[in-house]
Amino acid sequence: MTTRQLRLYGAIALGLFVTLFQTGCASKVVWSGQRQADRNLRLTRGCVFYFDGAGGGTRDKNYGAGVVEGMLEAGYKGAGELMAWETGKGLLKDQVASVEYKRSKAKESAIAIQEYSREHPGAPIELLGFSAGTAQAIFALEALPEAVKVNRVVLLGTSISHDYDLTEALKRVSGKLYIFTSPHDRMVGTMMKLSGTADRKFRDAGAGVNGFVLPQGASEATKQLYASKIVTIPYDESFKKDGDKGHHFDNVKKDFIREHVAPLLMER
Repeated sequence: MTTRQLRLYGAIALGLFVTLFQTGCASKVVWSGQRQADRNLRLTRGCVFYFDGAGGGTRDKNYGAGVVEGMLEAGYKGAGELMAWETGKGLLKDQVASVEYKRSKAKESAIAIQEYSREHPGAPIELLGFSAGTAQAIFALEALPEAVKVNRVVLLGTSISHDYDLTEALKRVSGKLYIFTSPHDRMVGTMMKLSGTADRKFRDAGAGVNGFVLPQGASEATKQLYASKIVTIPYDESFKKDGDKGHHFDNVKKDFIREHVAPLLMER
């Protein structure tokens, strides 16, 4: 199949996705938009930087309502920030945006993380990425100086390629990188092969299906990083009681965030 054909099929796949899933999925609740009265105090306790998926990422339209509510219900005492990277032109444009564009936005996020680290030394920093936002979280890690460490990273509905080289990103993680996977996520497992992953690879199901694999020719240092830092959490039928049937947007439902994601970000 030619590159032109792949792009055509990708456009069709994403068009179907927009038609079938986008309506009703977005919300108008974001962490930073709430501006709790105790926000300044919360910032001293830590911050979760949330990278939303394609088609979201603004205060008026994002997929973060369940994330915010779930974290707060779990008793999280820190603050949160929505890290905008999207083009503002919709899901399709966001997904197919070039890696160069996405990395440029990730550098802006890295600057914001560094500023937070300077203003609140010692406060824990966590990254949470959803869908195409998982690639942005990884790109932001790569853009950070190695001296700036992120405590933990959680990836949901991961649409970056499964063999993406995480070596540089993992060097910036002091704790663990958790990735939830699901064979039932058709958006990642099927659509990504046609539309292209967030890092623009075709015929590649994103890492959200089965997790990451070592890149070809991985060094011993890379193998050690993968073994010590990455924790893969495969879909479990018990997740259903928290609203997660393994589908793409189930990852950001309030109950699932409260019961399964918040404890990781809060070191429980």
